[in-house]
Order: sequence, then C-alpha cells, then structure tokens
Amino acid sequence: MKLAFITDEATQNFSEAVELAKDCGLQGLELRSVNDMPIDGIAPELLREWKRRLDGEGLSVCNLASTFYKCGLGEGLQEELGKLSRLCDAADILGCETIRGFAFFAPMGRKVLAEELASFFHDPERLLRERGKRLLLEADPGVNTTNHHGLAELLGMLDKEVFGAIYDPGNDVFDPLGERPFPEGYAAIRPYLGHVHIKDAVLSEGVPLCVKPGTGLVDYKGILDALDQDGYDGWLSLEPHYRKDVILTQGQMRIPQGSDFSRGGREALRESAVALKAMLGS
Repeated sequence: MKLAFITDEATQNFSEAVELAKDCGLQGLELRSVNDMPIDGIAPELLREWKRRLDGEGLSVCNLASTFYKCGLGEGLQEELGKLSRLCDAADILGCETIRGFAFFAPMGRKVLAEELASFFHDPERLLRERGKRLLLEADPGVNTTNHHGLAELLGMLDKEVFGAIYDPGNDVFDPLGERPFPEGYAAIRPYLGHVHIKDAVLSEGVPLCVKPGTGLVDYKGILDALDQDGYDGWLSLEPHYRKDVILTQGQMRIPQGSDFSRGGREALRESAVALKAMLGS
C-alpha cells in the first residue's frame, strides 16, 4: 500500500506539501485546495509546473479531492459538469486517474432514495467515459449517503468501470445512523473500493472530535489487516482533520478548503503520518 496526504490538511503551499511528503516518507499527494483555490481552479500552466516538480521528486498525485456534487440536490448541474470537465483536465496534466465526488447534501425533511440519486450520474458517466477517468464517491455525514452501506446501495446502480468508492472509516464516527466503520462499513464498501482516507475520531461529551489515527474509535488494526488480506495495493491517504491547537468549525468540516482550514495542521499531519506508518509496521 502507498501513502499520501491531502495537501490542505497541512498547507496551502504546493512546495511545502512536497517537502512535507518527502520528510514524512510518503509516496504521493492528494490535492484539494492549493493557494486558497480549489484544484479545478488552478491554471494549467501551474499544474504542468507542479507535475515537473513531482516527477523530479518521485512523487505521484493519487487523487483529486474535489467537491463535485457536494451541493444541494440537483442544483447547478451544468456548473457541476463544468467543474468535472476542469477536474478531468487537471487529472490529465497531473497523471491522475481518479477524482473524488459526493451524492449531494441531504435535504431537510425527506430521505432521497438511491434510484433518484443514481439518475443524476448519467451525464457525469458519459463525460468520465470520454475522458478516461473514474469518479470515486465518498460517504459523508452531511450528504445523502451518510455511510458506506448507503453508498454501496447507490454504487450498485452505477457502472463499476466508471464509479467506485473511497472508504473513509473515520467518517463513520460522525454517521447519524451509527454505522460501525469495521467490519460493517468495510464489508459494505469492499466490492467498490478504489481509495482509502485515513482519519480517526473520539466522542467528546457525545460530539465527535478528530484525533491522531490509531487513538480513536476506528479499529485500524482490523482495517489494515483486512486490506492486506484482501490484496489491496492502492493508496492510504491521510485526511486526519486533526489539529494540534485548533478545533475545526462545522463549516470547515463540511467544506474543507483554504488557509483557515489548513492552519495548525502541519505538526498534526506529521504525527498522523508517523502513527499510520507505525500501524503498518514500517
């Protein structure tokens, strides 16, 4: 398994992210916001410069952590397709095959069925096929697929060649339906697994709080053993949402991006990388 981190968990500066990855002994970067811009807003010329730097350092871009479809249900669909097209352009330049997406913020007062959600992915599927990219959907407590069971139900209605899943066991600590990240969450999402995010959390007076991986409620020993036994050879990407002296706001957790989100993350990211490597025995 290869190790990476989502860059804005620690910095908005690309060069600093590269140096941090090297210092921590990681093999790649996952890009979300850089220079206080979402990755789909970065100029192609700058992306090409970054690719040359990454090639020189022996680092890869493992995924583009976009906010595609992290919006109101069915809102701004043409704008979202434009975003996805720009993300495909960025992925082409950076040599990346996958892009993260979601299944819309959950509306108040009603449950959205998987069949309705699936209907919104027909146009993205055509675009992704044309561009040779794969969209990896993530379960998130704020969207319609709050856990991995719900995400698996949706993915079962989509083409596995074009769509897959990000397994984020830490998000399950925030799940309003109370899914256990392992073994239940893992078992549900395993047929669709394309990428793994690493975060951990505890309940502080009943409220989830992110902590250094391996010190919270997520059974990372069980998860890492299962990934190894199942032959997973993809990426483990640190998205700890853990800070040394800062508590992230609900808004920052809902839409992570920008300098305020990155503040206080550098040393926490270093700690998280050391902890993950220790759990892997490396």
